Amino acid sequence: MAYQALYRTYRPGLFCGSRGTGKTTTARILAKAINCLHPENGEPCLQCDSCRTAAQQNPDIIEIDAASNNSVENVRDLISQAQFAPLQLKYRVFIIDEVHMLSGSAFNALLKTLEEPPEHVVFILATTEPQKLPATIISRCQRFDFHRLTVPEIMGYMQYILKTDGAQVEPDGLRLIARAADGGMRDALSLLDQCLSFCGEKVTARDVQNVLGIMDEDFLFQMADTLLSGDARGALMSLDTVVRQGRDMAVFAGELAGHMRSLLLAKACGDCADLLAVTADRMARYQKQAGKHPNARILYAMEKLMAVQNDMRYFPSPRMLLETVLVRIAQPVDDGSVEALSARLALVEEQLKNGVPAPAAPAPKAAPVYEEEDYLPEPPPEEGYLPEEAYEPAAPAPAPVEAPKPQPQPAPKAEPKPAPKPALGGEADALWKQVLARVQKANALVHRSAAFGQATELTEDQLTISFPAEYAGKLRMLNSRSVAVIQGELDALRPGVKLLLREGESDSDVADLVGLFKDKLTIT
Repeated sequence: MAYQALYRTYRPGLFCGSRGTGKTTTARILAKAINCLHPENGEPCLQCDSCRTAAQQNPDIIEIDAASNNSVENVRDLISQAQFAPLQLKYRVFIIDEVHMLSGSAFNALLKTLEEPPEHVVFILATTEPQKLPATIISRCQRFDFHRLTVPEIMGYMQYILKTDGAQVEPDGLRLIARAADGGMRDALSLLDQCLSFCGEKVTARDVQNVLGIMDEDFLFQMADTLLSGDARGALMSLDTVVRQGRDMAVFAGELAGHMRSLLLAKACGDCADLLAVTADRMARYQKQAGKHPNARILYAMEKLMAVQNDMRYFPSPRMLLETVLVRIAQPVDDGSVEALSARLALVEEQLKNGVPAPAAPAPKAAPVYEEEDYLPEPPPEEGYLPEEAYEPAAPAPAPVEAPKPQPQPAPKAEPKPAPKPALGGEADALWKQVLARVQKANALVHRSAAFGQATELTEDQLTISFPAEYAGKLRMLNSRSVAVIQGELDALRPGVKLLLREGESDSDVADLVGLFKDKLTIT
């Protein structure tokens, strides 16, 4: 009995890889090879009747697009066809393209046939997303992964095609096409066909840029320098040039992000021309530009540009969104993220290194911190309560009148100097009303409890507030934090003047106040 590898001699094959890497093409070649009458080292001879028949539309080689035939009924029809013997060839070959698009029930229906296919049937599955296939399907297949082609490989094949067709494309233009194809030969040939149709048999690098809608490398280098050096105006003017040339905003953002990636790799890896698929001259330019800017700035710009590409698809004004991002990259002053902070520090270091003084940030204004839980609920109004409108800020206190210079007198006998008399009446009352007006804006609860106090005296370092007997209870509603709020507003008006709250004259009242405010209140 002939040996059968593992389970059966012929098992389904699974070709997977990114688009344009030759999965379906290889499946057709394999279909010819297994049906060839005189194979040469496993390759079809292309001369026998089977090879010539397979090259045309043959009923024994069936291609199915699973993207549009993904139901269980379609799979059942396929299984029923597999039961019939081939008409012209040795094997019936079913090529199922984009097999990951089959539904779950369709996979279940196909499972048993894949496990034990008829001897005259070979299944070839092709997919760009093998991770979406059930494990039961993958375990019954022999898997072949197709990898992306390199830029030199794509360029070499395009040069072969151009030589055969008698056309010419500049090497820089071929390199642009190969990089835009992103490893797919089909995409590269489609772009090459567009360039030849648009420009004729002689295509320059500028022609390729126009077909692809991209900017030249000199512009990208200039734009990168403008952004990374913090020149927001220059970045916006350069973007206007892109718009005037009719370039797509999302494509340009992707180009700029790719340029930042090249700078990042040049800074991290040094000479990596093979990794970036560029010439030695361009690699030297990347290294030179990357050496002028810190990693944090390049990485921050790259992340912002990658994020904006997705947002631009849903924003009605892509230019406005991209302008915002460019300004933020050039001047990351309002972004509170850690990445933005690192970029700002790197920009400051770069400016200091180049002898450009960094702009000083304005000092933040100190403001009292108010916490809602520190305040008592609003007390009910009592008799004699005045509305808030009654507490209007008073006019500023009049400037003190300079006293006349004393005339020389005979030296009197040394006597102790009397204490300065407090300023009563208008000035103390006006100052207290100004304090109440500021407190009302800061915290209404504190204002309602403090508004019943009356200014009795004002000295150079103290403002005394007395609470009448009928409102003495209001003072007890002011806790230490509330007193700090009032003192803060007083400091803003009269620095150095201390607030003194007074109620009652009995010893018990004084003792209660001391117990309530402790060291926050001075009792006289």
